[in-house]
Amino acid sequence: MGAIYLKVLLIMTVFVAFALPGFALRKLKMIGDGGTLTLSNLLLYVCQPALAIKAFCVFSKEDWEIVSAVETPVLLKNFGLALAISVIAIGAVFALCKLIFIKAKDKKAANVYSFIAVFSNCGFFGIPFVEMFTDGNPLAVMYVMVFNVVFNLLCWTLGVYLITGNLKEIRLIKLICNPAIISSVLGVILFFVPQINVFMLDEVKEFRIFPQYLAYMTAPLSMIIVGIRLAEIPPKTLFCKKGVYLAGGLRLVVAPFLTLLVSMPFWGLCTGGAYAEYVYLAPVIAMTMSPAASVVAMAERFDGDRETATAAFVTNTLISIITIPLVITAVMAICGASI
Repeated sequence: MGAIYLKVLLIMTVFVAFALPGFALRKLKMIGDGGTLTLSNLLLYVCQPALAIKAFCVFSKEDWEIVSAVETPVLLKNFGLALAISVIAIGAVFALCKLIFIKAKDKKAANVYSFIAVFSNCGFFGIPFVEMFTDGNPLAVMYVMVFNVVFNLLCWTLGVYLITGNLKEIRLIKLICNPAIISSVLGVILFFVPQINVFMLDEVKEFRIFPQYLAYMTAPLSMIIVGIRLAEIPPKTLFCKKGVYLAGGLRLVVAPFLTLLVSMPFWGLCTGGAYAEYVYLAPVIAMTMSPAASVVAMAERFDGDRETATAAFVTNTLISIITIPLVITAVMAICGASI
């Protein structure tokens, strides 16, 4: 278990280092007021879709041998299991938040705290994390990508409701036209029909560079944005809201262990050889991550509590540097997974 803790700690150290340029450049006024919005849009509408394409469509020869060794019916079953665990886990955390914040006087702040607890940074942070943690195993990355598909669907429905408190704000057309949703659907189609997957053709293998390089930008960009936000917020605003820590406890500790509990009935159903355990571990690891970066953008877009959203996001992202190694080490000890 010590080796797992050290490995996770080193990964988190790398992620922290990504935040330093953003913090320094903002403090030196080399990034203006609109810089964060520009980077966030790039992350949300360019890098995240590329991440889905890379996970489902771009494989080296060695990775494709690993993936193709698992029969298609088994993969479909495992995708279904990962999807079921993800939906149930997010639903369970949402129900718990409704109970905890039901009597909250400040409804806007409570909605933000619920969003923080329910939605993790599973895409920008979680997928690169799993890729590094498993030394790039394509099956593990795909299983966490399944969680990310669920996240995108619920973030633009349940997430919008949490920020606004109004079901009328949910727009089906915006969900259908969301680049992350479109790329995920396209990625799954190309994966199961490799004959039409241009990224698998050796004759034009240079095309793989496009989604790969954009996908590699997700973790650095996400943490650069955290660094910029950290430089913008006064310490009093950042660390003095009590509800921020309650939301953080739910997000960083309660949510992953509740997801682990939800996954337990599915353990015996996971098949497919090496890394089959990531069918249930991927959702747990995804729920261990820091709060979703989209909370700030959604609070801005839907007139939510912007100050609370920013403080909760940045504060709990910093706290996650400590909690993620501890929680993942504990999860691995409980599961008895051999990595």
